[in-house]
Amino acid sequence: MQKILFFLLCIAFQFLGAQNMVSGKFTDQNSVKDVALYRIIDGNPDYIKYTNVESKQFSFSMEGLPKGVYRVLYQNIKTGYVDFIYNHELVNFTINSSEGQSSVEFLASKENQLLQAYQYSVGQLQNKLDSVQISYFKNPKTSRSKYQEIKEKVDGAQQYYEELAKEYYCLSFIKASRRHNAPLPFYLPDEYLNHIIKSFLEGLDFQNLILRNSMFIKKRLNTYVFYLHQVEAIDQQNELYLRAIEKILAKTKEDVFKEHVLRWFMTVFLKKQNSEVLSSLINLYKTIPEEFRNKTLLSTIEIQSKTMVGQIAPDFKISDQESLHSLEGNNNYLIIFWSSECPHCSEELPRVEEITNNHKNTTVITIALENESSLANWREIIKAQYNDWKNIVALGKWDSKEAIVYDIHATPSYFLLDENKQIIGKPHDFSAVREMLK
Repeated sequence: MQKILFFLLCIAFQFLGAQNMVSGKFTDQNSVKDVALYRIIDGNPDYIKYTNVESKQFSFSMEGLPKGVYRVLYQNIKTGYVDFIYNHELVNFTINSSEGQSSVEFLASKENQLLQAYQYSVGQLQNKLDSVQISYFKNPKTSRSKYQEIKEKVDGAQQYYEELAKEYYCLSFIKASRRHNAPLPFYLPDEYLNHIIKSFLEGLDFQNLILRNSMFIKKRLNTYVFYLHQVEAIDQQNELYLRAIEKILAKTKEDVFKEHVLRWFMTVFLKKQNSEVLSSLINLYKTIPEEFRNKTLLSTIEIQSKTMVGQIAPDFKISDQESLHSLEGNNNYLIIFWSSECPHCSEELPRVEEITNNHKNTTVITIALENESSLANWREIIKAQYNDWKNIVALGKWDSKEAIVYDIHATPSYFLLDENKQIIGKPHDFSAVREMLK
């Protein structure tokens, strides 16, 4: 009897242990060696741990971790990831990472299987409805009843999955994904697009913590701003971007959420090097009550915004007689941040010198990030090389005024300016410099 009880207890503990496991298997040929686990908090991945991949398989113990949305991140030809719901059940999936973003099949986990089934089923029906709508643009004599018939199926499937997911974590995602289709097809494409734009944010509850602690809202807002607000003219495009973001902010009175939205879009437009929109977003961010602002982030973005493509490069002293902004007479100016202690710089700068010798209309200014111990070495190099360049030294290395103003964190770093000292390029290496100077 005791042996049977012991056996049953072992099975019970194994079952409980399996409930707190996440495992995956790569089904394609790849060289993934390890994967990392992140928890999504406020739309941002928060690192937890990593594990090795053995025989294309990996697993994580989720013991002690709360329910929520998690991400498994891996590096194959390019970075890939799998987002999944963990609700104290066994999660098991296969990954095909051979092309682009991974293709995933959930073998265990009612939460993820239900959500995946919903996305596929309703997605297929919605595609059919969209196709009928597009056909209606071309031929308004097409029967409306076909549209109404498919719309009824879409609505029915949506209701079916919402009912099915009533007790599940994934219900919030299913309800928030509902498309608000018009009762009848539109005659004109513009009317159709306006309807999608107006209804796109309906049903999206910004106060829902399940949605906020996932990538769902961030992806939705990204689609709303960048895919539903497009025109060809750049000045009109920037105005549309800002109008779309302002509409998003108007949907909530919560300053914490507004801060998250603006923080996200500021980083996006910084990456896109769109100084016009970024400047407006910074001003909007400053209207949020001070206690909710991330002062460190704001300071960093303001510094980085000053050296974006399209901005006038910050001035700096070259000698007692001249500064960057006082230089005249050339079509281009190439600023190079480097260090005499940097091996990559020792490789790249002679190659840059070789090509700039053939570009007499380009003035090269080097800023060496040095400290007292490396200053003598820099002087020796400058005596022997780069005599046709304007060479200055910035003591304090990364903490020097020039490195801080230009937000330099690696050497060599390049900035290409036009005759008005406007930044027209930030080539990331010698090959990019060569291409820009062609």
